Amino acid sequence: MNFKKIILFFLSPILLTVSIEAENSKINKAYLGYFIEATAKSKLGKRYKWGGNGPYAYDCSGFTKAVFALNGIKIPRNSWKQAQIGIRVSRKHLKRGDLIFFNSKHHKGVNHVGIYIGHGKFIHASRFHKRIVISPLREYRRYFKWGCRVS
Repeated sequence: MNFKKIILFFLSPILLTVSIEAENSKINKAYLGYFIEATAKSKLGKRYKWGGNGPYAYDCSGFTKAVFALNGIKIPRNSWKQAQIGIRVSRKHLKRGDLIFFNSKHHKGVNHVGIYIGHGKFIHASRFHKRIVISPLREYRRYFKWGCRVS
């Protein structure tokens, strides 16, 4: 009987630590979209440069790769490869922090990526605006392909 009490005495701090870490993991996942949004917004106004990986200029996929990396998530460098990871979600099921993918009238495959930030808006490195901007998703609805939840 004493042996069981001794074992329990030594194991309880370890079990408590594991329990707290598991709970923190759940909390972190719940807030990950907010962390991704905050990281992305910290780059607002940075220059657009095709092939740019930062820290002073980005293209669309370089921007999303950098933002996710700063949040501990490794994703591929190119938009079409980023479009193949995570869980696909429709436009109406997007959540803050989801990657969103687009095509264009000249290119039917994925050729642009941004990060959904809620309230019908997304942040992206825009070639047209020559910088990182926040745009309404409705302005891009005809080019929207799908979203991906990476977290």
